[in-house]
Amino acid sequence: MSRVHINKRFSWSILRKLKCNSGLKKCRFIYSKTGKWDASEFTPEVRAEVEKHWIPLLQKNNNERCLNKPQDSKEKFYVLSMFPYPSGKLHMGHVRVYSISDVIARFHRLTGKDVVHPMGWDAFGLPAENAAIDHGELPDVWTRRNIIAMRKQLNDMCFSFDWNTEYATCDPEYYRWTQFIFLKMFEAGLVEQRKEIVNWDPVDETVLANEQIDEKGCSWRSGAKVQKIYLKQWFIKTKVYAKSLLDGLSEVDDNLWKDVKKLQKRWIGDCNGTRIDFRLRLDGVEWEEPLAVFTSTPECLYGVSHIALPTNHRLNDQKYYKFPDKNGSKAILLTMEAIHPLTGNSVPIIVSPDVPNIPYTPDNEHLAIPCINEEDKSTADKMGFTYAEVIKDNVIVKSGQFSGLSREEAHEKVLHYAKEKKIGGFLMSLDSKDWLISRQRYWGTPIPIIHCPKCKAVPVPLEDLPVKLPSIAKFTGKSSPLKQSTDWLNVPCPKCGSPSERETDTMDTFVDSSWYFLRYLDAHNTEAPYSPDKVNKYMPVDLYIGGKEHAILHLYFARFFNYFLCDHGGLKHREPFVNLLTQGMVMGQSFSVKSSGKYLRKEQVDFSGERPAEKGTGEEVVVQWEKMSKSKYNGVDPQDVIDQFGVDATRLAILGTVSPRSDREWSNQAFVNITRWQNRVWNTITKYIQLSTDPLSSEVDPSKLTEIDNKLFQNRNHLIHEVTISLETLFNTSIVMTLLFDFMKKIKVVPDEVKLVSREYEKCLADMIIIIAPFAPSYAEELWVGLSSVARGTGYLWHESVFNQKWPSVDPNMVIKVKLTQNKGRPVGEITMKLKEYGCLDEKELLELCSKDKKFQNSIGNSYTKFHWSRNEFLQPVINFTVPRKKDSGKEEKREKSEKKTS
Repeated sequence: MSRVHINKRFSWSILRKLKCNSGLKKCRFIYSKTGKWDASEFTPEVRAEVEKHWIPLLQKNNNERCLNKPQDSKEKFYVLSMFPYPSGKLHMGHVRVYSISDVIARFHRLTGKDVVHPMGWDAFGLPAENAAIDHGELPDVWTRRNIIAMRKQLNDMCFSFDWNTEYATCDPEYYRWTQFIFLKMFEAGLVEQRKEIVNWDPVDETVLANEQIDEKGCSWRSGAKVQKIYLKQWFIKTKVYAKSLLDGLSEVDDNLWKDVKKLQKRWIGDCNGTRIDFRLRLDGVEWEEPLAVFTSTPECLYGVSHIALPTNHRLNDQKYYKFPDKNGSKAILLTMEAIHPLTGNSVPIIVSPDVPNIPYTPDNEHLAIPCINEEDKSTADKMGFTYAEVIKDNVIVKSGQFSGLSREEAHEKVLHYAKEKKIGGFLMSLDSKDWLISRQRYWGTPIPIIHCPKCKAVPVPLEDLPVKLPSIAKFTGKSSPLKQSTDWLNVPCPKCGSPSERETDTMDTFVDSSWYFLRYLDAHNTEAPYSPDKVNKYMPVDLYIGGKEHAILHLYFARFFNYFLCDHGGLKHREPFVNLLTQGMVMGQSFSVKSSGKYLRKEQVDFSGERPAEKGTGEEVVVQWEKMSKSKYNGVDPQDVIDQFGVDATRLAILGTVSPRSDREWSNQAFVNITRWQNRVWNTITKYIQLSTDPLSSEVDPSKLTEIDNKLFQNRNHLIHEVTISLETLFNTSIVMTLLFDFMKKIKVVPDEVKLVSREYEKCLADMIIIIAPFAPSYAEELWVGLSSVARGTGYLWHESVFNQKWPSVDPNMVIKVKLTQNKGRPVGEITMKLKEYGCLDEKELLELCSKDKKFQNSIGNSYTKFHWSRNEFLQPVINFTVPRKKDSGKEEKREKSEKKTS
């Protein structure tokens, strides 16, 4: 069978399935359409034909892959990018995060792994509802249309998502199970409704979490000044898991989580105390809701004299004052009293300016224990409060069943007793707060609770889930229409049958996104949120990619959900995410008037003078890079970029230049090097095809051929080795782009007469295309079909897609550079060895190699005590030699003192 005939089969039976659309320019540029490699330059016309041909075919093949995913024993890899809010259009931030995840997913598929790369829609919440109001539409209609538009955009970017597991959080089939998990938490005592001072957004007419308020006290969404009001709200008691979530951070890798671990620790705080519930009593009547008071010394609970409240506390109300503030006394005694949870005795409550007012934390109560606090003793004595001395020689006394125990023993026993009696006892920090999930809006997951005048709050029976949102005909106001939907609102009590009402608050959208990564793994399950067997096969997530702005709240809530489901839902892994990649923002160049801060469009700026100035006024203009924003006129529409430069070049540009974790200053200037490099690669393949068709007749000197082949062997393996490390461990796509640019320069200098006779050159081309494939899929496919038409070597599936190839492996005979260091820091030389020798040489063989390095000989020689094979932060091979310090050296002593001071 002739080579041309073979390649026409490769141009393929599957290619014939996709016909050129009528009315389009006749396909004449590319091999996949003509069977001839006629396009010697990668022009915009060629690029357009390549992408028009390959992207639909690649997406078709991707969909078939998802539907026919083999269930075998392959090693798994779960790469998850944070799912988007369906606003209707992708922005450059979306392009960046999903390009990163797609490269990682395609890479691991090429290495033979069973890859999970899902996509869905974070569809509930205020943004969708407000947008629908502004456009005079129903939230459901607005959201569904946007999902269709954005799904098309994601497909047009050639992202290889597992679309068979797609869902939106506004699907009843999804939020049914959000409600199910909520009820399981309710059953476990982790959900409660109570009155509390909340942050009220008067514009959006909803409650905000503290974290949704900026430093000026304004809403992060509407910009309105936040008000404080007292409302009955639903809470998930996340602080019960605070200590577990803090301890769990010791299980994650510092190198993988980086500064996110510090952010989580700071958010949780030092879990050095607990909150104990004190019931309240006023005029002989007990209140329904207790006062949860923080203490770091629960073993001294029998020694309480009083509870002191800050002046900004919700209970600081004149109607509760027992007597006015007379004679300059600092504290005010209240008529209400607390009931001691262990003795049942009355405990006085005072309001004192000595208790610090903490912003957004008004419930900063102080539990006064005079025997361990002199200020408490002074206040109690002045106000005539009685108290007991409960510590004697570090032993607890006058404390009922805990008497006779050491403080340490009593501390644990009291915590355990409090948990048993359900009055607290869980370790947490003073700042630990429960998660307020109530939102007074329509577009959210309905809270599955029914309020009965007799039975109080009753959970909806599980068989009645989901509680669906009622259909509404019109949606113009910002207050929730649920209270007006009487057919939906009025229901019988599930317990007693009395006329009752549904809860009209909906859940914070963070609830929906706190378990979405589990549902992806069993998206079509109609009997449960997920099958533990299926989820445990793929969890935890191997790589989670998203913005750093979600590294605190969302991550904390997702970890909490996963911990709870480990205890109650059959999960094996408490920590849901192995590795976190918090990608930087895409920045746009902005122009603002220095005197007023007013933002200008670029065309409103005069650049002809020494400094940019506003046209018309001459006012000085500040030019800087900022997060893209419509209000700053520095946003870029991805579609405009794609129309100009193409999908593959856009992917390459967003992935190159800077590390994914760094902010990306976006400019079309990035395409200069990208398009130039694409053309060089294209020309290189073109030349090889031409030489294969019409080979040169000149002879090649065998020694020169050997020399060139050895260099190509080394360069090819170096590329594979470094790229594999960058994608497998560092997740740094920009390094790969740099390596590919450098590799192209190295193979470009190979003489034409060597290319066909070299045993390495064709391998270089093939492996380079396979490495390009995850970054620029359609470009790589066309390069591959061209190369396969003339390929001679073995070891590749020439007549199959580039994505059916195996990721190239490193030859163990490649030579690597190994850095030599002294005492884990100071470089003392560099040696070379074969990759297979690294970590395998004995001491004598290693010293023989090191002795060839003069710097090593002068610095260490034989003065070391031991050596250790390792890799540095960039995974470069290192051998560290431990050398004893010279105590008599003034310089060494000075360095030792400096190191001690630093540590």
